[in-house]
Amino acid sequence: MQITIEDLSPVEKKVEFELPWTDVAPKLDKAYDSLRKGVRLPGFRPGKVPRALLEKMYRRQVEDEVARELVERSITQAIRENQIQPVAPPAVAEIEIKPGSPFKFSARVEVRAQVAPQDYAGVPVSRRPPKVTDEEVQQALEGYRRRMTQFKPVEGRTETGANDLVRAELSGRVGEHKIKRREVVVDLEDDAGGPLPGLASRLQGKPISGETPFEVDYTLPAEGIPAELAGRHVKLTVSIKEAREKQVPALDDELAKDTGEAETLEGLRAKVREKLVETEQQRIKREVERALVKEIVKRNTFPIAPTLIDRYAQAIVNRTKNQLSMMGMDVEAFDDERMRREVRGDAEEEARGAILLQAIAEREGITATDADLQKRLAELAASRNVSVKQLRGDFEKDGRIQQIEAQVREQKTLDMLISQAKITDEDPPTKSEGSLIVTPDEARREARSKSK
Repeated sequence: MQITIEDLSPVEKKVEFELPWTDVAPKLDKAYDSLRKGVRLPGFRPGKVPRALLEKMYRRQVEDEVARELVERSITQAIRENQIQPVAPPAVAEIEIKPGSPFKFSARVEVRAQVAPQDYAGVPVSRRPPKVTDEEVQQALEGYRRRMTQFKPVEGRTETGANDLVRAELSGRVGEHKIKRREVVVDLEDDAGGPLPGLASRLQGKPISGETPFEVDYTLPAEGIPAELAGRHVKLTVSIKEAREKQVPALDDELAKDTGEAETLEGLRAKVREKLVETEQQRIKREVERALVKEIVKRNTFPIAPTLIDRYAQAIVNRTKNQLSMMGMDVEAFDDERMRREVRGDAEEEARGAILLQAIAEREGITATDADLQKRLAELAASRNVSVKQLRGDFEKDGRIQQIEAQVREQKTLDMLISQAKITDEDPPTKSEGSLIVTPDEARREARSKSK
């Protein structure tokens, strides 16, 4: 096989192939032999249909199958031997087998640009201090109460209460989007969560009988929710099928003991604050990583394949649609093309960041060792409640183990960049910049100071 590679641009190559007829003919013979064994034609015994008749009846089908096999095998070999890094499936020009002649075809391959990363060490980036408020700690403690809450059927009233948990059937639209999930469970105390922000409070004081539907009509907020829903008008028809009254445990030492995490409420409060600080630190670390990559992208200019940007844009769209689907939205009617256009800027930045991180890893010799991979698999296995051996086998079977290796290598690269970065810690907010609400602890301290 002869292969000729032409660089059309820094991100696109044209690969021309030529296979001699002596490589093609045996493939055709094998294909016709296989066809002869399976075909049944009147007047011929099984396996005895003449080749000439098979060619007359099935020539186009056989040649197309052989051509596709030859193309796939040839491209795979060319990519491997010439270390081509495609970012999308190659585009193959029209192919045709001509008996007795060499089999020729060409493919256009979009590739990752060869990037020589620069100015990535010592990048200045700011880092905010971790901040966990008393209100957030209290909300987390309330989460323990919710998890330990018991539910009993509503008795003695015909309308929903402010703290009920209801099963409702609904239909209607959010903006131009149709509601897909007909039945939902809503905590009437959680107006920010649930299937739709703002829905919970609008189901309070409604008839529990499923035979009495009612209308819900309001507008979603413009911020804090997925862009596809922000500011959209909600118009629903709702029926309450079931309501259960919550029996919420008191927030006291007994509840703390029941959690198994502390013996007293104050001990649980301290543990909750510690967990929230840890979560906040992880969030800050991700913020620093994003800011760092964004700055490195600004410092490095290089061409990028449009198809790669398209792939990243579609990935962002898929993440958004998954989130909306979990909220009960019918995502099948969404305009993917419009959504891809809207996120294309973010997609390009994300793609450039990934390319630079890979290029930096190659320059610095950063790899994912088997120990690194085993550690990551152990974390994933623990979160999924499966064995590491089973998870690794599943990933190796479907080819996802390479994705895990790439993720580990990327994280190690980010860790190296952060260790080299010039990080400036922002000053914590002064008292005047804090909350206008005086907590009981603050009030007591202020009273004590005045009494002195």
